[in-house]
Amino acid sequence: MIEKINSIIDTYTNRELQIYSSKILQKHNATNNFIKQFSADHDSIQFYKNVVNWYVQKYSKLPDEEF
Repeated sequence: MIEKINSIIDTYTNRELQIYSSKILQKHNATNNFIKQFSADHDSIQFYKNVVNWYVQKYSKLPDEEF
């Protein structure tokens, strides 16, 4: 399942990843501890992918279905 999610996320453009991850973070209590779980070793694109991946796993839907 995770591999399928990742393959779908890989089809998003960098701009789509930025938009979806910012909307996801905006809708949640984005404290430091919350954001820390998405760490990506100074790789912003991976950070965005981690946020979107978390969202899909938590809500069982892609962010483009909601936003």
